[in-house]
Amino acid sequence: MVNGVLKQYQIKGLEWLVSLYNNNLNGILADEMGLGKTIQTIALITYLMEHKRINGPFLIIVPLSTLSNWAYEFDKWAPSVVKVSYKGSPAARRAFVPQLRSGKFNVLLTTYEYIIKDKHILAKIRWKYMIVDEGHRMKNHHCKLTQVLNTHYVAPRRLLLTGTPLQNKLPELWALLNFLLPTIFKSCSTFEQWFNAPFAMTGEKVDLNEEETILIIRRLHKVLRPFLLRRLKKEVEAQLPEKVEYVIKCDMSALQRVLYRHMQAKGVLLTDGSEKDKKGKGGTKTLMNTIMQLRKICNHPYMFQHIEESFSEHLGFTGGIVQGLDLYRASGKFELLDRILPKLRATNHKVLLFCQMTSLMTIMEDYFAYRGFKYLRLDGTTKAEDRGMLLKTFNEPGSEYFIFLLSTRAGGLGLNLQSADTVIIFDSDWNPHQDLQAQDRAHRIGQQNEVRVLRLCTVNSVEEKILAAAKYKLNVDQKVIQAGMFDQKSSSHERRAFLQAILEHEEQDESRHCSTGSGSASFAHTAPPPAGVNPDLEEPPLKEEDEVPDDETVNQMIARHEEEFDLFMRMDLDRRREEARNPKRKPRLMEEDELPSWIIKDDAEVERLTCEEEEEKMFGRGSRHRKEVDYSDSLTEKQWLKAIEEGTLEEIEEEVRQKKSSRKRKRDSDAGPSTPTTSTRSRDKDDESKKQKKRGRPPAEKLSPNPPNLTKKMKKIVDAVIKYKDSSSGRQLSEVFIQLPSRKELPEYYELIRKPVDFKKIKERIRSHKYRSLNDLEKDVMLLCQNAQTFNLEGSLIYEDSIVLQSVFTSVRQKIEKEEDSEGEESEEEEEGEEEGSESESRSVKVKIKLGRKEKAQDRLKGGRRRPSRGSRAKPVVSDDDSEEEQEE
Repeated sequence: MVNGVLKQYQIKGLEWLVSLYNNNLNGILADEMGLGKTIQTIALITYLMEHKRINGPFLIIVPLSTLSNWAYEFDKWAPSVVKVSYKGSPAARRAFVPQLRSGKFNVLLTTYEYIIKDKHILAKIRWKYMIVDEGHRMKNHHCKLTQVLNTHYVAPRRLLLTGTPLQNKLPELWALLNFLLPTIFKSCSTFEQWFNAPFAMTGEKVDLNEEETILIIRRLHKVLRPFLLRRLKKEVEAQLPEKVEYVIKCDMSALQRVLYRHMQAKGVLLTDGSEKDKKGKGGTKTLMNTIMQLRKICNHPYMFQHIEESFSEHLGFTGGIVQGLDLYRASGKFELLDRILPKLRATNHKVLLFCQMTSLMTIMEDYFAYRGFKYLRLDGTTKAEDRGMLLKTFNEPGSEYFIFLLSTRAGGLGLNLQSADTVIIFDSDWNPHQDLQAQDRAHRIGQQNEVRVLRLCTVNSVEEKILAAAKYKLNVDQKVIQAGMFDQKSSSHERRAFLQAILEHEEQDESRHCSTGSGSASFAHTAPPPAGVNPDLEEPPLKEEDEVPDDETVNQMIARHEEEFDLFMRMDLDRRREEARNPKRKPRLMEEDELPSWIIKDDAEVERLTCEEEEEKMFGRGSRHRKEVDYSDSLTEKQWLKAIEEGTLEEIEEEVRQKKSSRKRKRDSDAGPSTPTTSTRSRDKDDESKKQKKRGRPPAEKLSPNPPNLTKKMKKIVDAVIKYKDSSSGRQLSEVFIQLPSRKELPEYYELIRKPVDFKKIKERIRSHKYRSLNDLEKDVMLLCQNAQTFNLEGSLIYEDSIVLQSVFTSVRQKIEKEEDSEGEESEEEEEGEEEGSESESRSVKVKIKLGRKEKAQDRLKGGRRRPSRGSRAKPVVSDDDSEEEQEE
């Protein structure tokens, strides 16, 4: 390695990695974000090349956003290493194939996507080492990336790099260990049985005393210790400034309160009635995924387009867009930002502002334009080549941009933004480690100032529940990872004392919440956490749990020293004086008397409007029937996957387009004007056929009906899944899956999901006999759940509910099939009895026929028909078995 020297802790990390190699083990380098996992990995590769004479090939799998950074670090630290950055268009990737086949390279850098797409090329190489950056991507044992790597790629050595080895629950950690050491960590269920008791949720919880909990967790630490190395920034970088986090509670505007109340109670948003030609009279709009809608309301009510359009007209704006001070007055969080950001700009603090939703970022841009704040924006649509320029522009000294607006998922990985010293988490992620990664864009090696993290949370809302879930997940991480002290230097006594301190602090929190009787998810605390315990998500002491802080308290949170605090207090005073001088001044937050009449409805009126909407859906003209048009590329899934693998998708799509256009030209020519030679009869036939056609919907294609028993089973299974309720809360899990929102209500869903399906559509397909087997039904139910998992964030309520519904469907189907098997055995026994009866009956018929023939022959011999005697009666013919029984009698 050249152009630099490793720090002492990085040398220790290299020694640990080499010891793994020497002992034929794989492992997880889990140093906290910003400690140089990339540099330590490059050091390992150069060590193996120089001292072990192993020149590769080494496979390094990274996110697309960090691939260019990896290439830069190799050029800087190890320019002699021959690397291939495998990315780009199919043609660009095919250009690398000759070099890959010749083996004239040491390292191949590529992304997760190309590992899957181009496995027919990359899996043919026998890799010496496989290294996965952001290794927590492997936390789902059944994800496509894990399956492809395990089944197609050969690499005797594997290494995961992640700052967050445990994000949500213990099985995720098992998935990482199973990927690294499948022969040691075979069974997830066994792993959970051994170690999961201290972290079980309420329904599965086993009562353990402190000693038992410590014993189990320390046993887990002992299992993990050989395979995991983790150091924290505060331990190895004494000069790294502190990171201080505050949760700031925000009030709601009157508009938010009204919308939130109706959405929480009825799952509806009020409208001005213009969609039903009843403008001004009001109406309702039912939306699915209530939790997501509540989160939107907490962020900004104008995230709902029809609300903003109605209010823009009410407030006198044109174009359907609200601007100016009414933009921040509608949202409590925006109003808080309007007090904080001018102070941070005045004191030259640069800000990273993280949001979950891109539509919210667009509203934020309008607010920045109104206030004249210079900003940059980065989200998932930002091209990889543009990211570097944005970072350079923001980080350069004297930059005019003081705000960097980022989406949490796109901006939370691989970005160095040490020039900022303030991080604002506008809306928290279900996965707390996503927010921690976002914070570490600023709090990393190279930072000169104390980093202040401000997490905004709307008071008495769903956001408090999200923070509660985040706190639980971080608590598990503290016990499993932090308390393990996997730094190769702590003693057993230190580790035990640290774990005991965490458990005692947890008990204090629980007893305090029990004594207050509060069920809210506030993180106010009265006692400081034990030394070394991660203080993330802790809130400064408040007088009341749900208290919204005043200006002075907020200034204490954002000020770095006394001079800044005094300046902020003066700025607040000046702002209040300026507002008082305005004769047309309005309150900082929108109040109820400013709302239009159509939105101020009591619960009874909302109930009536909701019923009217449901009745119209049920008994009205129904949804408009649309002619089905094929927008697909006419490729089967198998053909499409093959084209992706071979890199010929563009060429095949062009061929398909040409075929379609030629077919269209042929149809146009066939439909041309008739020639004079066309006979009158044929024209008459055409006229008759035209007359026979009627307006309206084309007749539905009828399918032959399924056996009644199959249809009954399908209905029974689906009804059981729909009616399933959570045992602890009594909540019906299928509620949000019954009917999808329309494309107009949730366009982003249909942009992401190619095959949308809901339970309403599934039941309709059962009625119309579209499913020919239970397997067909299962495909759609699993697709429904997979769609939910694709669209919703991992760890969210809907994501978890979809997993539960998958298992419910499987268990109900198995139960019904078992019942059918047992019934089948009984019916077989009955059939056997019937067969025996039919055999005896056939024998009796044969006897009767024989006797009849004999009598006829005798009559013919006598020359006449025998007349039966007056009192005789035809006796019933019995089988041989019956006659034997009669003889015995």
